[in-house]
Amino acid sequence: MEIGYNYLPADTLVDVANPFLAELAQVTGETTNLTGPDGLDMVYVARFVAPEFIPIHMSIGSRIPLYCTGSGRAYLSALPAADAGQILEDSERQAHTRHTLTELTDILREIEASQQRGYALNAEELFLGDMSIAAPILGSQGLPVAAVHGVVPSSRWTLEEAERKLAPAVIECARAIRASIRTL
Repeated sequence: MEIGYNYLPADTLVDVANPFLAELAQVTGETTNLTGPDGLDMVYVARFVAPEFIPIHMSIGSRIPLYCTGSGRAYLSALPAADAGQILEDSERQAHTRHTLTELTDILREIEASQQRGYALNAEELFLGDMSIAAPILGSQGLPVAAVHGVVPSSRWTLEEAERKLAPAVIECARAIRASIRTL
């Protein structure tokens, strides 16, 4: 934990992203997060919790799998296909809910759709009642360095509403963070 707490203040990406994440949370009224890759997982590095908190608590440092989460798929969608495929093959693709995609071809199809849309989806694949819309944050080399995602509960949102209302704001947040990183 000490290493993790020392890392967070030193990470420029978190400092740059925080105002944009806060604005996204304010505009959408929902929880927003920044996650970064670590092996086969994404790790929460920043989080702004909405007033109507979702009962799933993901603290800073929590890990989620790349293959079945919005932020993981957003990150994978911006990698070269061979790299994304290798990560998926190396992943232990287990079902967390009845909605979790575990077949490699199904996940690859969803990642391809994410590339075309510019954002990734997660509809109750990791936790029941939890949906997310995520976009990759690209570094100066055009490769992903992190992902931003908004989380919405299925009790208040449909996936279609989340795509229509939340996706544009999430994409804009990711682009703003990327632009700010380039100025550093």
